[in-house]
Amino acid sequence: MNLRRIMDRRVWLRSLPLGAHAILVMLSGCDSQSASEKATQIAARVNGEEISVGQIDVLVARSGADTDGQAKSTQEKSIDNLIDQQLLSQQAIEKHLDRDPQVTLAMAMAKRQVLAQAYLDHVGQAVSKPEPGEISAFYKFHPQLFEKRKIYKFDEISIPLTPKNRDAIEPHVKQPVRFDALSKWLQEQNIPHTSETVVRAAEQLPLERLEEFDHLKKGEAASFTEDEKLVVLQLSAIKEAPLDYDKAAPLIEVFLMNRNRKVLIDRELSRLRQAATVEYFGDFEKPETPRQR
Repeated sequence: MNLRRIMDRRVWLRSLPLGAHAILVMLSGCDSQSASEKATQIAARVNGEEISVGQIDVLVARSGADTDGQAKSTQEKSIDNLIDQQLLSQQAIEKHLDRDPQVTLAMAMAKRQVLAQAYLDHVGQAVSKPEPGEISAFYKFHPQLFEKRKIYKFDEISIPLTPKNRDAIEPHVKQPVRFDALSKWLQEQNIPHTSETVVRAAEQLPLERLEEFDHLKKGEAASFTEDEKLVVLQLSAIKEAPLDYDKAAPLIEVFLMNRNRKVLIDRELSRLRQAATVEYFGDFEKPETPRQR
C-alpha cells in the first residue's frame, strides 16, 4: 500500500475514460449547489448550442492549474477546445455517427462508469473524520513516515509485467536482489524495462515495506510491484527529512479518511455482489453457485 496513492482520492477514478475522470475530479472538489449553478452559466454558444462554465471548470480541474494565472490561461485554452469539440460533435451527429454501434457502445459504457463512480462517492460520504487520538496513534506507529522520515536516492529498474515474463523474472528478484546481475540478464533476454536514477520520499514507498527500506544499506536492493510493474530499487544515497506532528496531522487525517472510505466501498461492493444475480454466457460461462442460479 503506497501512502501517497491512497491519500489521493482520485485514485479510484483512474480506470475511467479521460472525460469521465475529469468530470468526477471537478465534482469531488465542489458542492452540488455550486456545480449545478455553473452547469447553467453560459460561456459560449456554437451554432445555437451552449457551452457552460461548468464544462470549462472540468478541463481546468483536469489540467491541475494551481495559480490564478495558470487557471486563467487554461480557461482560455479550454473554451477554444470545447468550441472545436462542439463543432466536431455537431458534424458527427449530422453524419449520423452517433448511431454507429461502436459509438453507442462507448457512450453507454462511459455513462455506466460515471454512475458507478457517483454511487461510490455517495457511499464514501458516510466516512467521518478520524478522532485526534487515532491521528496521534498513526503518527507514533509509523515513525519512518514522520519522526524518522527519510528521502532516498535509488537506481531503479522498472519492468512492465506480462503473463509471459512474470514467471521468468520471479527467480531473479528473490532476496537478496542482485541489481547489476538482474540488469544484465534483462538486457540479454531482451525483456522491456527502463533504468533510471530516482528520488523517493518514504511516503512514496509501500507502507508495509518501510521498515525494510529503513534498514537498507547502500548498494542493497529491494523489489515490489506497482501499477502492473515490477520495481527494483538499489539504494545509492539517503538523507534525514523528519516531519513533525503539526505538519503531519492534516496528511494523516486525509489518509485515514481515504483508507476508511476504501474499506467501506469494498464492503458495499461485496454486499452488492452477494445480493445480485449474476449470469455468465458463452465463453464467460462459469460453474454455477447457489447465488447465481
